Amino acid sequence: MIKFIGNCNNIINWNNVIEKINSVEPAYIGPKHDVGMDVPGVDKVMGPLRDAGYKSKAEGGNGAWGMYFPGDNFDIEVAQQFMKFVGMTSYINCWISKVMPGDVAPWHWDITDDEKTLDATGNLKRFHCHIDTPKPGHYFQLEDKIFFNEAQGNVYQWPDRKSWHAGANAGLEPKYLFNIWGQ
Repeated sequence: MIKFIGNCNNIINWNNVIEKINSVEPAYIGPKHDVGMDVPGVDKVMGPLRDAGYKSKAEGGNGAWGMYFPGDNFDIEVAQQFMKFVGMTSYINCWISKVMPGDVAPWHWDITDDEKTLDATGNLKRFHCHIDTPKPGHYFQLEDKIFFNEAQGNVYQWPDRKSWHAGANAGLEPKYLFNIWGQ
């Protein structure tokens, strides 16, 4: 079940975080994995996307999102403050996604080649946070729930790290989402 945790806007200055990531290049532009790669789950996730006709931005399509990581692209203190807010003690994976106007992150769960995540015994907690002010045309879907016009700083806990989700930017400005999983 998707659970609303609260709003962390009074704890983390998300405007400053957005300003910081907009001043640097992303660590990479997703999607990172594709059909046939030796990564658990990749064919299950990417196969249907390829069958549906999705192409990455590099291939002339609109499947694309920038990936920004704590310590590399923004201050690690942001992740630490967020963990305190949601009651986590450590994280395995943490990032901010940035979807540009006209781009999408099609229906998927987050594939990882991180062995710590793959070896975890189901104790992982997964959260996302809407870090920008509401903008027209910004959509996010997690399982059967659609998120739009969410207040800056709204935090949700996911039912599972591998919950299916998607994001789209039919607006005029970049769309941002903070993501984290761990203990």
